[in-house]
Amino acid sequence: MDWSKAPKDLWSCKAGPFLLKVEPKGDGRWNWHVFKDGTVNAVATGIGSSLGAAKTATEMFAKRSGLL
Repeated sequence: MDWSKAPKDLWSCKAGPFLLKVEPKGDGRWNWHVFKDGTVNAVATGIGSSLGAAKTATEMFAKRSGLL
């Protein structure tokens, strides 16, 4: 998956019908959110201990959804 970085460490990626977003929480951890095609509310959220962990969690959610 091809991740892009926006200002202030906001990482995002488009994967099939999903928009994956990862952003720093402020205490060293990372918030992650998965949105489905234009929805305002996330279908999945969580907190990762690192940027890599948060990216992996979002990618695994998208892959396991069966919609990719």
